[in-house]
Amino acid sequence: MAKPGVRIAFLQGLLGVVGLATIGRAFQLQVAQHDAWHARAVARDDRERVVPARRGALLDRDGAPLAVTFEAYHITLAKDQFTAADSVVTLLRDDLGIPAARIRRQMARRVPYFQGPFTPAQVQRIRQLDGVHLDALPRRDYPMGAVARALLGRTNAEGRGIEGFEKAFDSLLTGQPGRERYLRDGDGLAVSLPDGMLVEPVPGRDVVLTIDHELQAIAEDALRAVVRSQAAHGGDVVFLDLHRGEVLAMASLRTTEGGTLAPASAAIVEPMEPGSTAKIFTAAAVIMAQGDTTPVSGEGGYWEMPITESGLTRPIRDTHREDGLLTLGQTIAVSSNIGISKFATKISDAEQYHTLRDFGFGTAPATGFPGEARGLLRQPHRNPNARYTQSSWGQGYEFMASSLQIAAAYGAIASGGTYVAPTLVREVRDRQAGHTTWRHHPDTLRQVLRPEVAHRLMEYLQLVTDSGGTGTRAQLDLMDVLGKTGTAKLLDQVTQQYTTEYRASFAGIFPADDPRFVVYVMIDRPSAGEIYGGEVAAPVVRTMVQQALALDPSPLEVRPAPVLAARPAPTRPVAAPESLPVARVPFPRAGGVPAGAAVDVPEVRGMTVREGLFALHRRGLHVRLQGAGRISAVTPAPGDSVPVGSTVTVHATSER
Repeated sequence: MAKPGVRIAFLQGLLGVVGLATIGRAFQLQVAQHDAWHARAVARDDRERVVPARRGALLDRDGAPLAVTFEAYHITLAKDQFTAADSVVTLLRDDLGIPAARIRRQMARRVPYFQGPFTPAQVQRIRQLDGVHLDALPRRDYPMGAVARALLGRTNAEGRGIEGFEKAFDSLLTGQPGRERYLRDGDGLAVSLPDGMLVEPVPGRDVVLTIDHELQAIAEDALRAVVRSQAAHGGDVVFLDLHRGEVLAMASLRTTEGGTLAPASAAIVEPMEPGSTAKIFTAAAVIMAQGDTTPVSGEGGYWEMPITESGLTRPIRDTHREDGLLTLGQTIAVSSNIGISKFATKISDAEQYHTLRDFGFGTAPATGFPGEARGLLRQPHRNPNARYTQSSWGQGYEFMASSLQIAAAYGAIASGGTYVAPTLVREVRDRQAGHTTWRHHPDTLRQVLRPEVAHRLMEYLQLVTDSGGTGTRAQLDLMDVLGKTGTAKLLDQVTQQYTTEYRASFAGIFPADDPRFVVYVMIDRPSAGEIYGGEVAAPVVRTMVQQALALDPSPLEVRPAPVLAARPAPTRPVAAPESLPVARVPFPRAGGVPAGAAVDVPEVRGMTVREGLFALHRRGLHVRLQGAGRISAVTPAPGDSVPVGSTVTVHATSER
């Protein structure tokens, strides 16, 4: 046994070694490795992070969601915190639909991670288990599927709007982000603190659009059907509440470079030469300028129009040959190029220009939609030959306008000459505060026409859809429509020569006895046989309005028109109106079904909404529509006998 002195010496030496080791380790940690350990400490200390704000929703005019933001989740697992590992694996497979092989692969890692995004419903059960950490991220969703998608646009990865309504109203939809404190545990996972929220995020405003999603779906379906049946390159549809300026539906299709049809926002961003739908605006200019409205010769359908004093002429042809005299109203009714050219030269090019400008041509509608077109309307002094240009303007050439601009201009005629600015926004709502922060009121920009002039133009438009006019196929069974057809040649942008391809169009106003709505349809380059607006575009108006009126409630429900105040019109007297012969064409009740009779509910399951609504409406039935796409169920059931005028509930399922 060692002597006490030896033992004491050994212990002293051991303590010295331990002391030196402690001092060395302390030096290593506090001096040599200071920066590395400091970084690790900071990484685990409480930190701040940005908490994104919920993006506001885009809603249709009745509050139906068109674009909404909800939280989606990624999942991180802390295996050392598990109390029910088997349950976690089961829920990953059953609720989240993750393949077993992927689960095994991730569970073999130190920190398993499952990238979603997973919906709140999917993570509802697994989030309650220990060791499951959810990383929330906002996700934008469009509940109506394809309805109005080209107008709604999209957001980027950062959640900011980059197209369509998402871009137009981004400043309203984007909220203010918040800040919160958090910690990181030993595995580097973020741990929220109970009192960690420093600044609460402020959600964005909800924007209520003027669009009605049911009418929008009807417009899109009808447009796609006619474009396909006419082998066309695309087309536009615009529905406008003419007294409020609210766009109820706006649909466009265009052919891509790959040859496929794709939804677009062309009705507001793409200007075009309107063709004969613009004849009514030159007629307005002639009356407002007190031009000579003495009937003119139809020249038998062909006229060499003199355009210079030296004898240079311009050939003008009419599709519908007229051998006798044409009044201004008859010129509109039969869409005479010769007649409108002669009447146009009864006034100056400046007078014609100012009227076209007052109708909104050459000026952007100022809706705020990205890329909206202002169109083209050159000032008179920029036209090399005034007489030539006046004839072209009268026929709807040498100026360009979007479909929305044309619809708004027709709205000015139908509202007694008052031009109401078109709008796409009905309300802005603060969901957090629970109130409306802004509400649209009709913006009456100017009085384009005196009321008596507008009334006279409405009589002209009535002739178009009456017997002998070019737009009779737009007429409805239970409601009169008036309007104007158009068939415009396309200009080759390379050769600057007009081609043998056409745009067929129709601008309609209804109800004729109490105008409330404007509908404009343009079909681009139909090639299945017919090319004229009265044959191609006018029937689409009839189809869409019938389907919309069959809905319960209908987005085209007629309500009392608001009283509009606008700037006074110029105080020029109006020339004595010409005699306007009117020949009414009776249209039968839907399907010829007498009031009070009973009808069988037709079999419409499997049909598109457009086809089904038409079939039900033809039986004299109203429709309550739920969903979009193809019809999956009907109540009462097909074959049941119900009284005429009954409401049938139609359930539709998206085809996506």
